[in-house]
Amino acid sequence: MAITLATISDIESYEPDITNFGIPDFDGELVKAQQDVFRDLRIQWYPTYRHGQYDISVLTSGTIEPDEDLYTASQLTRAACYNALGFHIYPKLAKFEPDEDLFERKMKFYREEYEREFSLILRDGVEYDADSSGTVSESEKEATYFLRLKR
Repeated sequence: MAITLATISDIESYEPDITNFGIPDFDGELVKAQQDVFRDLRIQWYPTYRHGQYDISVLTSGTIEPDEDLYTASQLTRAACYNALGFHIYPKLAKFEPDEDLFERKMKFYREEYEREFSLILRDGVEYDADSSGTVSESEKEATYFLRLKR
């Protein structure tokens, strides 16, 4: 069972007119955005979670990967929407001319919002059902980042 982080209706809650710009289907962009969110979690969160350390520079040993079905999808929906809009949908609509158009400005806005949202998720604690119990306990959503200086 694969979880879905965002649907077109989630995207429309941020941009109600997004389907009126000539792109009939955003399924591919939503899949790419979901893969991006999971990749960022594998890079920025999972190594520290797996090793129980508080330093982002910890390298993983072996090839153990997180199970994407164990994340709480609702916690990641906003990040997936921002990623889809900023990195996949608005770049297709932008003209990339010397004068920025509306789509380029929105693309930049949603990219910044994605970075902010992802940072907040990490600081709040990623909800990951490590024991596959069907519920996320307090210890399973404990933050692993405490704004420490990273060298």
